[in-house]
Amino acid sequence: MTSVTAAHFAGYAAATVYEAAGKCGDMAPSIRPVGDACRLLGRAYTVRCWPSDGLAFMRAVEMAEPGDVLVIDSGGTDRSTVWGGSATIRAKHRGIAGVVTNGAVRDVATIRALEFPVWSTGICVRGGVANHPGWHNTVVSVCDVAVGPGDIVLADIDGVVVVPSANAAEVLEKTKAQAEKEKGADERLRAGGSYDDVLRWYQSISKPTV
Repeated sequence: MTSVTAAHFAGYAAATVYEAAGKCGDMAPSIRPVGDACRLLGRAYTVRCWPSDGLAFMRAVEMAEPGDVLVIDSGGTDRSTVWGGSATIRAKHRGIAGVVTNGAVRDVATIRALEFPVWSTGICVRGGVANHPGWHNTVVSVCDVAVGPGDIVLADIDGVVVVPSANAAEVLEKTKAQAEKEKGADERLRAGGSYDDVLRWYQSISKPTV
C-alpha cells in the first residue's frame, strides 16, 4: 500500500479535514495567515525556540527538506519575533513550504512580496537574539495542538489543521467521504432544497447497511 503523504490532502479544505478527523487537530483561531497566501500544505518539521531566541529557526531553515512546513513553538510570546524577512528569503530559496508559529513575525511586506505562506498569532517589530540552539524534530505544542515530526499540516483562510502521521491513511479515507458528503449537501441547497431536506439526506446515507 502506498504511504499517505501531504500531497494526498491537496484540494481539501481545512474544515473538511477537521470534520473527517473527528473534529480534532485544529489550532486555536488566534493563528491567522500573515500575507496573501491562503493555502499551506506539507509535512511538519518541528522547532522549539528558547523565548526570544531565533537561532533554532535559523538552523531549521537549513536542516528542513523542501516541502516541509516549519512548525515553530516560540513559547507563545508576542513581544519578540520568531520569523522575518531574511528567514523568508532563505526558506523560499530552499523550497520550504511555509511556516506555522505561535509567535509573532515581522517584515510582513517581504513575506507578502514573496507570497510565502506564514500563519502566526501576531506581528511585532521587535527582533530577538541568536544564542540558544533550541530543539528540532521533537513534539511541540502550538496553539493547543501537539505536532510531531512528519505530521501533515494543512492551512487555509479558515485555520490550521494537523493530521498525525500515524492516522493519515484513515483520515484521508474519511476526508474523501466527508468531501463527497459536503458536495452532495451543497448540490441539494443550490437546487432549492432546505436544511430539512439535507438533514434527511444525511440520515439516509448514515444508516448502517444490512
